[in-house]
Amino acid sequence: MLYRKRAWDIMRSEFPSVKEDVTLLQVIEAMENSLAQYPDNDCLLVTTREGRFVGVITRWNIVKAMGLNLLKKMTINKDDENYEKAFKLVSQLGAQTGIKKIIQKDIPRIKPHDTLDRIIESFLDYNRGRAVVIEGEKIFGMVILGDVYKEIARNI
Repeated sequence: MLYRKRAWDIMRSEFPSVKEDVTLLQVIEAMENSLAQYPDNDCLLVTTREGRFVGVITRWNIVKAMGLNLLKKMTINKDDENYEKAFKLVSQLGAQTGIKKIIQKDIPRIKPHDTLDRIIESFLDYNRGRAVVIEGEKIFGMVILGDVYKEIARNI
C-alpha cells in the first residue's frame, strides 16, 4: 500500500525552526534542544519573522561555518598554539554572527498530497534527505529520509 502514502501520512507536523535573523549561537542552542527531542533530525527550518519558509540549517552547515572561522583564527594566530583559546574566540564570534550565509535554500518543497514516490524523486533530484511540506505560504511539516525509510521498511 506504499503507493497510497502521501506526504501528510509521513511528515512531521512538529518541527524545530528558527527565524532568519538569529545568531549562529542561537542556532546551535536550538539544534541541541531539537536533538534532545528528535535525535534523528539534523536540521532546523529557517523562516522569516512572518513565518515564510526560507530554507534549512543542518549540523553540517554549523560545523562548516564554525570550522572556517576557527581555521581563519588559527592561521592568524600562528604563534598561538592554544586551540582552546582559539575555539573560545570563535565561539564568541559565533554568538554575534548571523546565519544568512549558511542557510540552505535549495530544499525540495512538496505538497501535503504528494505521493511517496514524488517525495523520493524530490530527495533524488535535490540530493537531499529532507523536504519541507508546504502549500502556498503555509508550512505543514517536514519529511526526512528516516521517516521515508521507516515507512518503506514497515510495508515490506
